[in-house]
Amino acid sequence: MWTWKPFFSFYSGLGLYLLTWCYIVWMENAAITPVAIWRHSMVAPYGQPSPSNAYQATVEDSKFRINETECKLWCRRGDNMKPPYFLTAILKVRIYFTDKAKLSSREMIQWLQYLRYAGVEHVYVYDAYVHRNESQKSVLRPFIESGYVTYTNWSAYAWPYSTVKTQVSAYQDCIDKYGDDSVWQTAIDIDEYPFNPVDTSHGFLQRFLRPTNIFSDSLEGLKAEIAELSMNNFLFLGQPLDDNIHPLLIDRIWRRTPKPSNHFVKPIYRVNGIAKPGVHRNHLKRGLKCKEIPSHLLRMNHYWGARLQNWGPDTKEILSMTIPDDSMKAIIGNITDCLFCLDEDLMYKTRWF
Repeated sequence: MWTWKPFFSFYSGLGLYLLTWCYIVWMENAAITPVAIWRHSMVAPYGQPSPSNAYQATVEDSKFRINETECKLWCRRGDNMKPPYFLTAILKVRIYFTDKAKLSSREMIQWLQYLRYAGVEHVYVYDAYVHRNESQKSVLRPFIESGYVTYTNWSAYAWPYSTVKTQVSAYQDCIDKYGDDSVWQTAIDIDEYPFNPVDTSHGFLQRFLRPTNIFSDSLEGLKAEIAELSMNNFLFLGQPLDDNIHPLLIDRIWRRTPKPSNHFVKPIYRVNGIAKPGVHRNHLKRGLKCKEIPSHLLRMNHYWGARLQNWGPDTKEILSMTIPDDSMKAIIGNITDCLFCLDEDLMYKTRWF
């Protein structure tokens, strides 16, 4: 006897299949779910994840989406941003081929991107090149065009070099022209990296300066009369690792002095509190104070490398005056995870102009 039941069962099954497929498509970008795992195992073509590794593949996809979101919170910090800024930096720099420290344009780019990670919103670069082919303007063009860097040709003051004529004058020029655009500013070099041992997440330097800083009691709450904070100088010494294998400067030297190395601190300062700039300490306006930051809260990692051993191999003396320090590992990992939005070629390829 003829019956509708086979047709009913067929179309019911087809409808259920289509509803299920629509649900799967809707969940495509969701986090790890049984549906996502089922989809991998049921429809993966040859050469794609099989049922046995579908869960792991989905885990990795989800981790990448999380990393991508996290990276974008800082890897474009400062782009298309207008003043006023909360935190800026100024750099007087000369990049030249015969530099024994081998600090090339690559290291300058790495430093700029590290400052983004730290929370710096804008950088004023004073390019003190001596020879025309040393100019860094073309290398910096992407950062200039994005609005993260303000570039100034400082070659007229580069030679003969003097601390006052070349470096301090650049700091004064920056204050004169852009002083109203920043609340806080730091003046450091491309081998000097601010580092917070107790906070290695992106934005750590900006967080440290905010009124809500959990360590504010140690800094007298960053009261208004404190116009400058001094970062102690910890030298990272020794023969650097092969830069072809370890392209990041902060991944090449893993030994440092156990205590601040000398009195050559570097400042973070309220720009409107400066009467006259200096290299290591500024002259502050009347009534304002400078405070040294406890090194366990914030310090300066200064990557000096093999300077003290005349650029030769490590010596017993260098090894005896340093201790191992791998506290940068977390930040290095976070930065390398975000290379897709930092321009890996600029970060890793050695260039001088």
